[in-house]
Amino acid sequence: MSRFRVCFVSLEAYTFFVPTEGVSTGGAERQLSLLGRELAADLDVHFVVGDYGQAETSRADGVTLHRAYRPAASATPVRRLGHLRSLFHAMRRADADVYVVRGDELLATACYTFARLLGRRWVYNLAVDSQAERSPGPVGRLTDRVFGAMLRDADHVIAQSSHQQRRLRASFAVDATVVPNGYPVLDGGTESSPREAFLFVGRLDPGQKRPHLFLDLAERVPAASFVLVGPDSADERYSRAVASRARRLDNVEFLGRLPPEEVYDQYDRALALVNTSTQEGFPNTFLEAWRAATPVVSLTVDPGRFLDGAAVGCADGSFEELVALTEHVVADPERWTAIGRDHRAAFEARYGIAECATRYANALTHALD
Repeated sequence: MSRFRVCFVSLEAYTFFVPTEGVSTGGAERQLSLLGRELAADLDVHFVVGDYGQAETSRADGVTLHRAYRPAASATPVRRLGHLRSLFHAMRRADADVYVVRGDELLATACYTFARLLGRRWVYNLAVDSQAERSPGPVGRLTDRVFGAMLRDADHVIAQSSHQQRRLRASFAVDATVVPNGYPVLDGGTESSPREAFLFVGRLDPGQKRPHLFLDLAERVPAASFVLVGPDSADERYSRAVASRARRLDNVEFLGRLPPEEVYDQYDRALALVNTSTQEGFPNTFLEAWRAATPVVSLTVDPGRFLDGAAVGCADGSFEELVALTEHVVADPERWTAIGRDHRAAFEARYGIAECATRYANALTHALD
């Protein structure tokens, strides 16, 4: 593979290269930072990141970082124009052969436009399943028309799963290459720690992650222990309510935001990871759990989708079934320990970051053909 320059546009990814207080990040940023480090061995990797007071251009972990603007939940029209100008200048400084955006359709639209103005290639990477689906209503039809045209003109599209690939083809007549999320494989075993509690890891978000349902579960299974880990969401009132409620429950430990290394320790001690999301793309939390031999019990998102159906633990949207699954883990920990070991073996066989980065590099090479 000839060496070329790739630039990922991911504003909040900065904190995964340079730890920064007050930066709200998610799985997409974490995944791109892992990919970027891995790809840097063979490619010239650049990132366009947010403005957190750093130099205009800097280096970290073999990756070049270009400062654009600090993302904000709200901004005046004049400030948004300034953001676009900063974004364009950062992309021009990166001078990449191919630019990549993951998720965020508005940011993707701007980067697609700027990549074309710069005469460079552009790749879109889906982040959640809804990005492969049509939107409802007249406004949705209009945005779908624009989004679909942009996808069809992309030099390549990357999906996280075969499910996304199928839905994207059905919704927008766009073909995509499947490259799953990956994670570094751990050296040695992870089973020295006692398994003590059910674990939730995710942003305190009422729309997608829904940690209040995790607290509902804790109330329904009072004999078990529960640990809630996650940063606040943009909905500060909801985040405060969840934290306050968690602290009032005797069988819940609320830890809030933790550094990644401390989160990994929680997986090692968990009976199971609990997922209450409405939808996901390819959850990093599933990979983090599986590499620690921790099984997953999920309300709606089926872990079997990522293990060729070889998974148990999905409640198919039924909260009562989620309660029953949780009680089953408590009643038969040996069986679930064995399930966790099987899932770790599956993770190591197919989701190591090195293998996923190789597949990603091949997809980027295809965009340059």
